[in-house]
Amino acid sequence: MINLIMQNTSNGNIHDISQLVTSITWDTVRVGKASELSFTLVIEKGLEISEGSIIYFKKDNIGIFYGYIFKIKRSSDETLSITAYDQIRYLLNKDTYVFKNKRADEIIRKIATDFNIKLGTIENTDYKIPLMVEDGQTLLDIIYKTLDNTLINTGKMYVLYDSFGSITLKNITSMFTDLIIGDSSLLTSYSYDRSIDGDSYNKIKLYKDNKQTGKREVFIVKDSSNIKKWGLLQYYEKVNDKLNEAQIRKRANQLQSVKNRVVKGLSLDCIGDLSIRAGNSIYVDIKGIDLKQRFIVDNAKHNFSNNQHTMRLTLKVI
Repeated sequence: MINLIMQNTSNGNIHDISQLVTSITWDTVRVGKASELSFTLVIEKGLEISEGSIIYFKKDNIGIFYGYIFKIKRSSDETLSITAYDQIRYLLNKDTYVFKNKRADEIIRKIATDFNIKLGTIENTDYKIPLMVEDGQTLLDIIYKTLDNTLINTGKMYVLYDSFGSITLKNITSMFTDLIIGDSSLLTSYSYDRSIDGDSYNKIKLYKDNKQTGKREVFIVKDSSNIKKWGLLQYYEKVNDKLNEAQIRKRANQLQSVKNRVVKGLSLDCIGDLSIRAGNSIYVDIKGIDLKQRFIVDNAKHNFSNNQHTMRLTLKVI
């Protein structure tokens, strides 16, 4: 059973619009944007919908989405198309921050306090980032920069998402599921690709400008075997001038461990399962491509229409 409830923030009126809706799409992305709920409904006399109104969506009494209406489109066939986003949408605001020796979770708590964002479970990320100076950046970019720094320096990946109205941060290992999708479980179709065209590098080149000597210091780590196979793919980055040689070489080696690989991508069309959102991981078993391994969900798009629930998953190797 689907429950779609809206509260108009202009006057406080609450409307149950469950019976008016003809289709619903719930779209979650692991990195870079808020979760989105889009739906179409038949216009009913007395229904008041305004920008900023609260919308929450439940199915079978499970809280799926809690967010705010940003777009309203009326069509000549007397229907409305509504788009709502969760709290992460408000992290697209820009500001300037300077952080010294702060963990990613501490930075998230500071930003959330400053912008009145409700938090849920925020796991301790352990690693303290020596220095971050972010001038006029989106809050979301700042947060993801902290998570990237944490990944590079600890090997631990964290997922930021809104859990039914509360921003949550979890280690990817906390989001493993037991779900298996394959030839005999939920799968209806798939596409599989391998690429070195996006975020694959076999040479890491880092540099800093030494203010005392006036010279540029360069640090290089490379995989000659992969250079021979792929050609030269170089990652180039200026590091913090305050880092010493050991710290920079450590970062170069950590970057190589993350980026010196073939990126595998898999898209699945499946029967819907509400336990899956971007950031979860699932086990895939497809005999046609001899694939049996765990993937992380980069994008999960759930569709509800005509009493059917389907989902399209975009996956990457963990």
